[in-house]
Amino acid sequence: MTEKSVTKLLYEIHELPIFQNRMYDSEAEAKACPKGNIRLVEDLETGLVYNEAFCPDLMQYDQHYQNEQALSPIFQKHLQQVISIIEKLVGKENLVEIGCGKGFFLEMLLERGFGVKGFDPTYEGDNPHVERQYFTSNLGFQGKGLILRHVLEHIQDPVNFLFQLKDANGGSGKIYIEVPCLEWICQHRAWFDIFYEHVNYFRLSDFYRLFGSVMDSGKLFGDQYIYVVAELASLQLPKIDAHNRVNFPSNFLIGLTQSPKYNRT
Repeated sequence: MTEKSVTKLLYEIHELPIFQNRMYDSEAEAKACPKGNIRLVEDLETGLVYNEAFCPDLMQYDQHYQNEQALSPIFQKHLQQVISIIEKLVGKENLVEIGCGKGFFLEMLLERGFGVKGFDPTYEGDNPHVERQYFTSNLGFQGKGLILRHVLEHIQDPVNFLFQLKDANGGSGKIYIEVPCLEWICQHRAWFDIFYEHVNYFRLSDFYRLFGSVMDSGKLFGDQYIYVVAELASLQLPKIDAHNRVNFPSNFLIGLTQSPKYNRT
C-alpha cells in the first residue's frame, strides 16, 4: 500500500478509541482516551483492504494494555488445533514465533516438545527462548518455519513486512499465518471487529495472491479466523482479481443507532 494507491472506499467511522484492549482507572479517563478515524478501503492494485486513515504514531502500548485470551478454555481448544496444524505442516523443529507477545502460545509449543524461539520487543517474561527484539537478518538466526499469529493485521505495510521476514529467514522456509476473517466480519455485520488497532482485513483469497505456493489454508475458531501455510520463497506482490472483489455490505451497521459520526457508503 502506498500514498499513491488508487482505492475504493468501503466503510468510514470517525472518533473511535485507538485501543481495543487498554484498561483505564476511571470512567472519565476512558472517555478521554485517544481517538482515531477509520477509512476502510480496497486497494485497486493489490486487492488488499486496510484503514488508510491509520496513524502508527498514535499506537503506544504499555503495561495497561491487556488482550490475553488464553485463560479461556474455548480459546485454549483453538490453540491446540493450531498446534496440530503447525506440527503436521510446518514441523516441530527450529521454529520462530514472530510477535509472541506474553509468550503463552510459545510456552504451549515448548510443553509439546517443539523447538521454538520467540521474538517480541514487548515481552515481559523470563523465558530464555524469547528474545526481546524484532526478528531481523542481523541476528544470523533462521528457522525452518515461521509462526505469525494475529500480527499481520496490526502492520501498516503487511506486504513489505512479509518480504522483510523472508529476507531475515534467508529467503526460504514455511510460514503459518493466522488473522481475523474479513468475510466473517461482513457476513455477521460484526461492527465491533473493525477497530483502529487492526490496520488490515484479510480474506483467504488474499493469501493465494500473496504466495505462489500455498500448502494449506482454512478457517478456525468458528470461522472467525483464517489461516494459511505457505512457502516463504513463493512470496510475491499481490495483484487484484477483478472476479473476486471485496463485497462489503451496505447495511453493515444495521440495527445500530446512526449518528453523524457513523457514516456508511
